[in-house]
This record gives sequence, structure tokens and C-alpha cells, in this order.
Amino acid sequence: MQRAWLRPKRSLAGRLALAVTGAVTAALILAAALSVWREVARYAADKQIALKAVAQVFAHGGGRATAENDADAADASLRAIGQVPSIVYGAIERSDGSVLAEQGLGLRLTQDAAQDGADLSLLRILATRTLRVTAPIRENGHTVGRVVLIGETDDILDHVWAAGRNAALAALLAVAIGIGVSLYLQRSVTRPLTALARTMDAIRLRHDYAQRAPVLSDDEVGALARTFNELLSAVNERDHRLAAHSAQLEAEVRARTADLNEAKQAAESANAAKSTFIATMSHEIRTPMNGVLVMAELLASSDLPARQRRYAEVIARSGKSLMAIINDILDLAKVEAGKLDLEHVPVSPAEIADTAVTLFAERARAAGLDLAAEIAPDVPRAILGDPVRLGQVVSNFVSNALKFTEAGHVSVRMAIDAGDGCLVIAVTDTGIGIPQDKLATIFSAFSQADQSTTRRFGGTGLGLSIAQRIVAAMGGTVAVASRVGVGSTFSARIPVAVAEPARPVMRRPAVPARVVLRAAGPATRDALAAGLRGAGFEPVDSAGRAPAHWILDVAALMAAGRRPEGADRVLVVGGQGDTAADAALRAGLADEVLRWPVTQGEWQPVLTALAEGGAFAVPAALPAARAVPAEPLPRFPGTRVLVADDSAVNREVALEALARCGVTDVVAVADGAAAVEAAAARRFDLILMDGSMPVLDGFAAARTIRQREAGSGRRTPIIALTAHVLADAAEAASASGMDGTLGKPFTLTQLVGLLRAHAPARPDLAPGAPAPVPVPADGPRGDLLDGEVLDGLLGLGDSAFLDRIVDLYRQQAPTALAVLRAVLGSSDQPGIAQAAHSLKSMSANIGARALVERLRAIELAARDARCAEPQSACDGLEALLAATIRELDGRTRIHRAA
Repeated sequence: MQRAWLRPKRSLAGRLALAVTGAVTAALILAAALSVWREVARYAADKQIALKAVAQVFAHGGGRATAENDADAADASLRAIGQVPSIVYGAIERSDGSVLAEQGLGLRLTQDAAQDGADLSLLRILATRTLRVTAPIRENGHTVGRVVLIGETDDILDHVWAAGRNAALAALLAVAIGIGVSLYLQRSVTRPLTALARTMDAIRLRHDYAQRAPVLSDDEVGALARTFNELLSAVNERDHRLAAHSAQLEAEVRARTADLNEAKQAAESANAAKSTFIATMSHEIRTPMNGVLVMAELLASSDLPARQRRYAEVIARSGKSLMAIINDILDLAKVEAGKLDLEHVPVSPAEIADTAVTLFAERARAAGLDLAAEIAPDVPRAILGDPVRLGQVVSNFVSNALKFTEAGHVSVRMAIDAGDGCLVIAVTDTGIGIPQDKLATIFSAFSQADQSTTRRFGGTGLGLSIAQRIVAAMGGTVAVASRVGVGSTFSARIPVAVAEPARPVMRRPAVPARVVLRAAGPATRDALAAGLRGAGFEPVDSAGRAPAHWILDVAALMAAGRRPEGADRVLVVGGQGDTAADAALRAGLADEVLRWPVTQGEWQPVLTALAEGGAFAVPAALPAARAVPAEPLPRFPGTRVLVADDSAVNREVALEALARCGVTDVVAVADGAAAVEAAAARRFDLILMDGSMPVLDGFAAARTIRQREAGSGRRTPIIALTAHVLADAAEAASASGMDGTLGKPFTLTQLVGLLRAHAPARPDLAPGAPAPVPVPADGPRGDLLDGEVLDGLLGLGDSAFLDRIVDLYRQQAPTALAVLRAVLGSSDQPGIAQAAHSLKSMSANIGARALVERLRAIELAARDARCAEPQSACDGLEALLAATIRELDGRTRIHRAA
């Protein structure tokens, strides 16, 4: 079986002999057939000529009889046919084809005999062995009939057999010659090939590559044998090299294995060093950020004017976004696995745009660039998405645009594509532009147009790559359009789900439609013009005789020293901290100030007042977009807390945050050893312990405290106040006997939750906050509103202001309640807490005391993952909200009448 492929069923010599013999035989058979056919044809032609001559003789002799239609004479002329043995039939026919006279026995054969002329058929001659010829009979130059003769051709078979014998003899002779030729070829060709095949078979079986094939000739077969021998020599040489290499292979493998082990140990050491570096960097970054964020949150919750509060909120939101980004960078497992987790919470696109332009305002101002955001009227007030990631995309686009723009402007535009409902974010600049051949790689990591760009403008090109990956994770796409020397537009298309639909501002018919727009910055002017057109206004460059509003730069207004002639309302655009704008307001030259960069949170209320003809005394940000002031913090009087942290900033932050929660009995120490001593000197209700401290770290201090408490029957809650984000910190805290961790930077909400869990008594409400009012599930009873909150709102403005606030609440609260019911149905605990907190916050701002208490209970249950009955949780909220709105309407009517 193994050698079956070497044993063909028929040898080459046999196939060669068969081919030669078969070819010769086929050729001879064909030649013999042609010879026989030609012999038959020659015989038929000779027979036809002979019969034709006889027929002409009879035609000449019977001419007069045929012309006179004399049958007897014609018959007499045909009697001589009997003297010709080869003729079996003769006839004289008139010109019309009728027979005048005939002789012989072939009457029935006249139709079967082979015809002469063009109708002569050799096959019919062979089949009938007869031949029929005709000759015309002429008299006086006219054809008067014809003579028909039929002759026998019985001797044709003799001619055929004679020709066949001659062909067979020739074929035998040719076959003999062919066999001789094949035998010669077998000796000269096949035998050397057979010897070569035997040699190859022997080498294959015995692997003896020293053998050589015999070279028996100088022809092609000999060349084949020589080539095979050369191949054997190459194989021998290769075997020698392999044997030499194999002798050293084991030592080489040992050396390579040692190198791999060394590289593995180096990689493990580098990985450990990287983890240590990440932990250290996490602590060093998050420690100062703790002071920034907590202080910003405390500042935002303090008693500040609306605009300053918005600045503090931007700082807090931006810091949270930065911390979220840092957390993702420092989370080694997430980065290496390529995972990117996205939130799905209500997000305001206008707030995202406002945060971006506010963050980069100083950078744009320093570069002399105009920066503005334009939000189309059809953009929803809230969508479901990840606010940090969406803000990161816009910020990366804006940062990239500012980096490569030396003069002109940068504008941010958001709109909804009417075709597919995607949110389209576009950032356009008037910068240096990008060559067309570089556009394909612009979103690649560490990629910029060329090396001179990096040297000139700095940066690594990583921001656009991060933005592209974030948008891809959201199910969207990014694009870029650019012209060198003109500018670029970076855009993102992101599928969105609407959480709160858009509510476009519409101008009342009585309000003048013309607005003279003379803002200096092109991006600001375009953004304001787009908002005005969306509200039904007509932006123009110059004033006419018709009434018109004016929007111009504060410098131009102050230079004129008077209000524009015939102006209905005057709005000025001034920079942050520009005292000229405030002076214009005090002097009555302007009715309202828009701070540059103009944000949607400030522009939309102004646009609403302008479109409705109302007063401009409205909040500086849209209720749906801004962070509403938090409800009064719970108080924990009498709670004793020990704070141990080596950072003075962190200790100050913790003291201030605890003070906001009513905790004034606080001891602060700078190291773990001092914390152990303080814990031994007096009893505390809660210990906040930093993990990394000099002298004695927090984990060792916690273990020492736990050892001293052993056998005393008491256990003080110890919380790790750590900036480490790795899982090792939580494991170390648990191993040292701590009761949990509080990551830095922390929020007041997290601190309140911690105090709720470990404070010895139920917290009191903040001074001035309303006491809880129980509301049964079947409907509201008792006092629904807090009169002091309403009085405070009225103190901020007149009754019209209160009307607008109540109207905004009437519009937004049902939508917020619908969002809450939707997330309750999905059992999304974080989403439930977020939705309940959102509705609770806006309800607290208008003094909806009973509704706030119900929502607080839902929020707390969701944060503890205990909100498991969505229907029961929402029971009575619709009725409670309706009753609250009715009560608000009644209170506002009373204030209006007063």
C-alpha cells in the first residue's frame, strides 16, 4: 500500500507501445477505408461511362421511330439489348415521360437503381448493385424522347475485397514497423526512467541519500538523472548543517529559556512598579483635588448671587468631570481591558455646551478669540446619556480648536438631525486647517498633521482619539472637514433618547420683532442671531424707524453715552468682571447684561423675557440645565468625630464639611500615632482616617485602635478617608478592621450618608428647614407648602417673578415625575435615586414640603438599593403633585392680590 503510488497499472513502455501501435492502426484503417471508397467510385464512374455510350447508340438508332411514335420500330431497335450481358433493362420514353418501348426484366428496378449524373450514389450502387443511365433522343435538332438503360454491377464486391486485402497487408506491415519503433523507444527512454524510479524508491525506503542515479545518456532523461543527483547532494549538505545545529540547539534553548525567565521577571517587576506608581499618583492627584472639589461644593451651596453660584457650580462640575477622567486613567484593569462603562442618566446638552465654553473662556480671551455656543431650538432640554463622557467629547473638540486657532473664533453648535434624530455636535474654528492627505489619520492616537505642529502648538494628539472612542462607545460617529488656512469643523453624531423634550421660546405678537445685533465677536453674534431667529425675531445690522431691540457690546454703548435712539430694550455683552456693564445697568443705559462667553443658561432666560415682554429678573440658568441649590443639609448635633489626615487642606475641608452637617465636636490630627492617642484619650462616634500618613499610617493606626478596644465591649466606627482608587486600598481597610472607605474627593451627600449610617441618633433638619409632614398614600392632608420658602422667593423679586418660577415648576415637575416612574419600572436603583433627587430638588426650591419628604424617602431607599416596589413607591405622588401645584397657584394669587 505504501508503494502503490510508484506502481502504475500500465508501464510507460506498454503505454508507449500501445500509443504507437494504436496511432498506426488508426491511420491505416482510415487509409484503407479511403482506398476502398475510391475504388468503388472509380468503378462506378467507368460503369457509368460504358452504359452512357451504349445508351447514346440506342438513342441514335431509335430517333425516327420515336419521332413518328412507332412502337414497333422502337421495340425492334431495343432488341439488341439482349446481346449486351451487363444490361438488364432498356426503354425508349416519349418526351412526356410515357414508355414507347421497353426490353428486359428490370421494370421494378427502375426506381431503385442508382441514378447517373448528380444523383449518382455510391452507397445505392453497393446496396442495389445496379446503375441507371439515360440518353436524349434527337430528331432534326429536337429532343423527342430518351433512352433509359439499367446495368448490373455485381462485380463491384470483387473490386472492394481486392482493395481491402491490399489495405490489410499494408496495415500489418505498418503495425510491425510501429512495434519495432516502440521497442526502440522503450530501450532508449523508458529503461533509464525505470532505473531512476528504482533509485528514488530505494532512497525513500532506506533514507540513504548517498546513493546516486545512473546517467545512461546525454538527452533529457540523462539531464533529469543529473538534476536528481544534485538534489541529493543538496539534501546531504542540509543534513550535515542540521546535525551541526542540533548539536548546539540544546544549549541555545537553555540560553533562550534563561533570557525568557529574566524578561518575565523584569516584566513582573515593571508591572509591580507600575501598580505602585499608579497608587502613588492616585493619592498625589486626588489629595489636592479633594480640597478643590469640596470647597467648590461648599461655595456653590453657600448664600451667593445666582451668577456667582453658577461659576462655583461650573467649578464643581468640571472638577467632577476631571476626577471621573482621572479615575478611568488610573483604573489599570479597565484601561488594559479596553472597557469603557457609560452612564445612562438625564443630561442637558445646553449644560454640556455651557460648561465647555465657560471652562475655555479665559484661554480664548487670552488668545483674542471669540468663543460661543449655539443650541438649536429642537435640541431636547434633557437626553439620556453620560454627562462626563459627553462633556469630555465637547471639551476635547474645543480644546483642539483653540490650540490651532491664532485669530478669529471657535463656535460650538448642537442640533438634532431631522432624518435619524441623532444629536449633532459640531465645533468650528478659523485655525490653520488640516491638509486633505492627513484627514484620514487625524483621529489616530498620538497623531497630528506633522511634527512641526507638535513643536509649534504642543500636545500629543490623544484628545481626538479619546473623543472618537467615546463617541463610538455611544453608538455614534465622528467626522472632520477642513481647508488649509481657512479652518476646520470637528463633528460627532450620537444617537440619543429624549428624557425631556425641547420647549422653544416663541415671541409674542405684541413684542417688536426687529433686533439690532452689533455684538463684536462673530461666533457670539452668530449664536445670538440663531437664538433670535428661532424665537421669531429678525436680527438686523442697523436700526430703522420701526421699534427694535438692541444687543451690542458694552464698550460701544458706554462710548456713545446714551441709549440707542428709539430702542425698546437694550442688552449689552460684557466680559466677566467687567464693571462697565454694571455701570451701564445702574445708569439705565442697558436693561440687562449678557456675560461673555454667552451661555445658554444665561441667554435662554433673557431670550424668554425678551420674547414675552417680561422683566429680566430671572434665574441666571435654566432650571432644567442648572444645578438647583441642594435642600438644607441634615444636622448631626452632638456627634463626636476624629479626623486624621496629614494634609492641612484635607483637614480644613473635613472640618468645614462636618460643620455644614452640624458636627462641631471635631478633633483633627496629622498622623496615625496622634490618632491612636486621641482615640485612647476620649470616645468618638466616628473616626475618619487617612490611609497614607507619616509616623504611623492609617491602617496600622486602625489595627492599634482595634487591639485596644478588644475586650472593652465597644467598637468605634473607623472609615478610611483615602485618595487611593485601587482595590488594594479597600482590601487594606478591611484587613485593618475599618468599617468602610470614603474616597477623596467626597461630596456632602456622601458625608451625610456616612453620618446617617454611623451617627448615634437620628439627624435633625437644618435650622429653618421644614419639619417632615406625613402624607398618606391616598392623598395629601395638612400643610403642603412652606410659607417661609415662598416668602424668600418673593423677596428675590416681585409677584411676576414668583409667577414665572411657579410656571416653570408646573411645566417641569410632571416631566420629572414621568422620568421617575420610568426608572422605577426598570428597577435601576442609581437612576431612581437620581430622578427622585432631581424632582426633590426643584420641589424644595418652591417649598413643596410634603412632596420633598416623599421623594427623600424614595431617594434614600434607592441609594440603599431597597426601592424594590415601583408601584407602591409612586402611589399618591401624582395626586400630591397636583395638590401642590393647586396650592402654589392659590398662594401666588394671594401674593398678587396683596
